[in-house]
Amino acid sequence: MATLAFFGVGVNLVLFLTRVLGQDNAEAANSVSKWTGTVYIFSLLGAFLSDSYWGRYKTCAIFQAIFVVGLVLLSISSSAFLLYPKGCGDEETPCGTHSTFHIVFFYLAIYMVALGNGGYQPTIATFGADQFDEEDPKEGHSKIAFFSFFYLALNLGSLFSNTILGYFEDQGMWTLGFWASAGSAFVALVLFLIGTPRYRHFKPQGNPLSRFCQVLVAAIRKWKVGIMPGDDHLFETDKNESAIKGDRRILHTEGFRFLDRAAIMTPNDYATDEE
Repeated sequence: MATLAFFGVGVNLVLFLTRVLGQDNAEAANSVSKWTGTVYIFSLLGAFLSDSYWGRYKTCAIFQAIFVVGLVLLSISSSAFLLYPKGCGDEETPCGTHSTFHIVFFYLAIYMVALGNGGYQPTIATFGADQFDEEDPKEGHSKIAFFSFFYLALNLGSLFSNTILGYFEDQGMWTLGFWASAGSAFVALVLFLIGTPRYRHFKPQGNPLSRFCQVLVAAIRKWKVGIMPGDDHLFETDKNESAIKGDRRILHTEGFRFLDRAAIMTPNDYATDEE
């Protein structure tokens, strides 16, 4: 439903900027490109806060709430300020001029939408994966089913917004389209919060950048050390759990093998441990 809400705004945003705000096609396309790029930048912010400080549940809840507020402000901005005279915004009826306040209010709303959607999108799928234990065969099967339905819902939401809502907005019914998006996002937030008592929660493990830098520096310092196939020779505190308390152990892969050098114990490492 949140996907429906997001694409309900984004799919016809160029048309809205040209018909309602009076921008030319090039300016409108440039504005939408910047807005879309901002969504992806905010995805990095959401992922960082989720993994480092807030945790996935809190990140999803906060950014979804921001998403809903942004959509409500966008709906109010359109119906109260921008769609004047009444009935404008279709192919035939141009809208009047707008004050600086109205324009700023509109951009504040759509960038709140970008912040909210971008902030929780990379986290919601990971949070869903947290609800299943990969070592339990039954839950492993349920996890596969979850992601099948998850991506089915994403595509159905995108289909509905690109067809039904897109048609209404193309006919000039912008207020209906935006309020439908806001209502859909609100329902999605409520459904998410209803499941709170049943969720599995994992504590954030702090800033991952420092740990990544430690691995990178260690791998560079050991650049002369040879790498053998497999992971039996690599240092690991425990074969079943992660070295980070409360986190899951990540299985070894053959990608970025040069980083394996960081986990190879050398005589200098043993000497440091003894000290």
